Amino acid sequence: MVKTTKRIGLDARPLSTRVSGVGRLIAETLKAFPHKEEYDFFLFSHLPIHEDHKAVLNLPNVTWVKGGGFLKWKGGLYYNLFIPFYLLKHRLDLFWGSQQVLPPFLPSSLSAVLTYCDLVLYLYPETMRWIAKVQQRLFQSYSVRRSSFILSISKQTSDDMCRKFDYPVDQTGVSYPGVNPEEMLKLLETEPSLRVKDLGTDYLLSVSTIEPRKNYPFLLEVFREYRKIDPHHYRPWVIVGKIGWESSEFIEELRQERALFKDIHILDSVSDSELQHLYKRAGLFAFASKYEGFGIPMVEAIFHGLNCVVSDIPTFREIGKDGVTYLPYQTKEDAKIWAEKIKKFFENPVPPEVSISEFTWENAAKITEEVFRKVLEEGE
Repeated sequence: MVKTTKRIGLDARPLSTRVSGVGRLIAETLKAFPHKEEYDFFLFSHLPIHEDHKAVLNLPNVTWVKGGGFLKWKGGLYYNLFIPFYLLKHRLDLFWGSQQVLPPFLPSSLSAVLTYCDLVLYLYPETMRWIAKVQQRLFQSYSVRRSSFILSISKQTSDDMCRKFDYPVDQTGVSYPGVNPEEMLKLLETEPSLRVKDLGTDYLLSVSTIEPRKNYPFLLEVFREYRKIDPHHYRPWVIVGKIGWESSEFIEELRQERALFKDIHILDSVSDSELQHLYKRAGLFAFASKYEGFGIPMVEAIFHGLNCVVSDIPTFREIGKDGVTYLPYQTKEDAKIWAEKIKKFFENPVPPEVSISEFTWENAAKITEEVFRKVLEEGE
């Protein structure tokens, strides 16, 4: 008797662009997925898989679903119209909504698992791009109700989601995003690029897109206070991340500050190797987000032995436990507290005592596979 594989479709649109949070989650989960011989994955993306994720297409159980006609020019139309049409002709056993939304009109017999990343739509809607906000508003509630099981990327996110939608807790789980220690160490074997070397070492480091929820206006105020209280020995500030949809007024303010003092460095489009070297050469990590579903940069910083000064939000405490410094993150007085802490850390660096053993892609893939298996068995 020939054993058949389970056919799983998934929202792979994040794999059509450079590495991002969701894109990395999808790619690393597929690469680390156990029992590959039992599953065939069908990647639905309106655009070709980006060069950064080409390794995924080399996996023997992965197929990129081409097609979509004129719908492929708009990711939302492709996802919401092409996929249901495709499923009229092709059988799948399960659909994985990797971006916390499912296509409408899924066959009633098709099980669905949702990965839930955050509640930004409801908690901080002003920080979202309008098109993403509209799409999430249209399909978020339906997607939760339609899901057989929901995997969140943190316990806090899972709890918030259950409260928001009155979703049964016994149909939820947590699959933390993570890091790949072996791969990160291997990337450090390459020579640092000149722009990384030019930054020197022991700088203050922040890693994330510059957008409202990341609270960069507050961090700029922190850095000004730090510069003020330690004018002769303060360290420069390195920001790794593209300029997103932050207000144009703040971006101009940040650029003027950088031009005037020449102690703020913004690096966009860094390679994986450069990013690891930037962590390794830094002296302290600062992360002041108002809200996060998780926080991979914080996990990466801890892996590299960096002390972390972060905003006091539940998800960060979930990651850092008692080994990270949590501070208030709103007022000018808060900024002064951050500045004093940063100064003290640079004067007396003490290695942090934090374990990130649960935050690995192997663990995430194992939990995801267990959920898929459970849902598939219940659907038989």
